[in-house]
Amino acid sequence: MPRLKDYFDSDLSSFMNVDEFADVIDIDGDSVKVVFDSEALKEIQLSNGGEGLATSELLFHVAKSELDFEPFPGQDLMIDGDLLYVNDVKEDEGMYTITLGAARS
Repeated sequence: MPRLKDYFDSDLSSFMNVDEFADVIDIDGDSVKVVFDSEALKEIQLSNGGEGLATSELLFHVAKSELDFEPFPGQDLMIDGDLLYVNDVKEDEGMYTITLGAARS
């Protein structure tokens, strides 16, 4: 009998389809499918009154299986040739939501 998690996994592949929602970007030299979410980024910035995560420039969702590492706040990542700083990472149902800002100098 299929488990509920099996259904989530099949839905995840539809969500991460490059013909529908996803884009392919370079993360530390690997091609990775992600879904950008500018609306969620705006909500985060507004909920903080423009403080804290307001310095974030990018928010995307990525399947855990797409990455060969576990992202963490404070980590620097090369995204399409730009050095960015991981401000926040949330994990839910086989996905990461990663919020990035300009790397600290």
